[in-house]
Amino acid sequence: MRKVPLAPDVDARVIARGTPGFSGADLANLVNEAALLAARAGRRAVTMVDFEAAKDKVMMGAERRSMVMTDEEKKLTAYHEGGHAIVGLHVPKHDPCTR
Repeated sequence: MRKVPLAPDVDARVIARGTPGFSGADLANLVNEAALLAARAGRRAVTMVDFEAAKDKVMMGAERRSMVMTDEEKKLTAYHEGGHAIVGLHVPKHDPCTR
């Protein structure tokens, strides 16, 4: 991250907590992908939004337009993820909710 211009909102600790098991090469790939996303958006500095999008891409692969979710699937997924958030609020020492 030393050679990449970072926005003030970038927190390396948050990135580290969200990338357990990443090797040095994985982290370098993440930083490069975030920088590419920022450049494509016309930004001079990499933001946390860029890092989050890069993490999704690195961990889950590039977005596939053929995998578009129906409204019903989106609703069910929202309920499912909301359940994680509710449990997280009531379990001490849980991993923090990031989005």
